Parts: sequence; structure tokens; C-alpha cells
Amino acid sequence: MPINLEQFAQQFDRECIQVCKVYDWTTHVVQLTQDITFTFPVGSLTGITVSQVNCSLTLLECTEDAPRRDIECVVGDQTVTLQAVTLSKTIQVVLEVVGTNAAGTQVTVLSNPALITTSEEVILCAPEGTTVCCNATQNTFNICRVGAFTQNGDAITATISVRICQSIVVTFEVILEVAARFCQPRPEIICEEECPVDVFPPQCPAVFPTMM
Repeated sequence: MPINLEQFAQQFDRECIQVCKVYDWTTHVVQLTQDITFTFPVGSLTGITVSQVNCSLTLLECTEDAPRRDIECVVGDQTVTLQAVTLSKTIQVVLEVVGTNAAGTQVTVLSNPALITTSEEVILCAPEGTTVCCNATQNTFNICRVGAFTQNGDAITATISVRICQSIVVTFEVILEVAARFCQPRPEIICEEECPVDVFPPQCPAVFPTMM
């Protein structure tokens, strides 16, 4: 049901605000498998019998890698002009090695960060002047798995499988006129403790005392 702004005339005024308008918003999956050689602090793997190797990842950077190009696509039953955007991503991977040292104690050793770079093209509504940015979503969909690996001194070469779900947003800064009012902070809540007052337990007048 449409809102009748006239009924808010006493509370709302016309205001100008500067905000980012969203032109497009989608998700895109980066999935790749790559052999990476991880280095470790000197001597950190000496005498370690490796029992388990895991990895973790972080999407460090996502930037446009080439000029956008217009492309005609059929969306539903309508032909629209969209933009093919090439995004270059830098992914940081850290290897976690779990093993047993010479004393029989279980230890965990982290590698120095290794970087993976990859580029992909995404179809977006991104006309000239808009800004495209992407971030990794934080959920269990994002994975980093270790396949076969070999150790050579203070280095381990491992087959790494990576999958990251990205949130890709196209924005442009605009100035809008809206019906609004300024927010005010709520009053402070003051909770004062009071001395307890003795209260008699509830009585049972239907039972006692009885009327004779």
C-alpha cells in the first residue's frame, strides 16, 4: 500500500542526502586448483613428522583489470546493453602443518603467506562512471583444500584447491531528495538499585481466618 507522505507533514521534511546508488549486485564464484610452493620460517620444520596439512585463504584485493566493453544480452524477453568487466583478484593462502617433533610433542607450524592471482570476466550493469567492487562473502561455501604435497627442507609444495564466493556491487554516488527527519539519541537509561522492602507473604483469606 503506498505511503501518503502528507500525513507525516508534521514530522518529516524534505532533505538532500548523498548516497551510493546500487546499479547492480550479484555473486560470482572463483574456483581454481594450483600447485604452490610454501616457505616456512628457517628451521621451523626441522625434525617435524608431518601428520596433517590444512590451508586458509583471504581475498586480499579485487580490481578492474581492463577497459569495460559493451555487450548485448537477452534478459527475459528484452535485449539490454550490459558491460563485460574483467576483475583481477589476489588471494592469500597460508599453509598449516600439524605434526610431531623429536620430543613426541604435537606442534602446529604456519607457512609464510603465498599469493594467487587470477582474472575473470563478469557481465554487469556497469555503465561508464560507475564503480565496481567485490568482496568475499563470509560463509561455509568458501573453502581451501590441500591435495598431494611434498616437503623439501623448509618448503612444502602442495596442490591447493580454492573456492570463494564473491559479492560484486556496482555503485555510483548520487544526491537524492527524500522525506526524512533527523535522528536524535535516545535518553540515557539509569538503573538505580533500591533497598529491599519487607513484604508479607500473600494470605489466604478464604481459608484463614474463618468467619464464625
